[in-house]
Amino acid sequence: MEPGTIDNLSILYQSSDFIVVNKHWDVRIDSKMWYETLTLQSQLKHRFPELADPDTYYGFRFCHQLDFSTSGALCVALNKAAAGSAYKCFKERLVTKAYLALAVRTPSRASRSWWCWSTDPTAETPSPKCCC
Repeated sequence: MEPGTIDNLSILYQSSDFIVVNKHWDVRIDSKMWYETLTLQSQLKHRFPELADPDTYYGFRFCHQLDFSTSGALCVALNKAAAGSAYKCFKERLVTKAYLALAVRTPSRASRSWWCWSTDPTAETPSPKCCC
């Protein structure tokens, strides 16, 4: 994925209640710092100025967070009712978030201690079963 710019916001889903966007890696979701010129907040305001809500601190109701260096789907509620519904779903753990890590090479033996590794002797390479 190419670095984020103000113009390259990818919309994965849009309805009258939600927008789901593909957040770029190394882009903050929001910021009030003058030197943070590129944020998901600024991308949304650039692309959908009519959807920004002046009654919210950042102009949009972000339903959850993704780390600065993490890319992926991020849900934005477009009204109070939708935000409340999303909050309830996250609070009651009705939403599942999954992460996929792509690696150039496998970790060294020393760094594998936090993974639960498959011990299947027929497997070509060890594979993680779960994260502890």
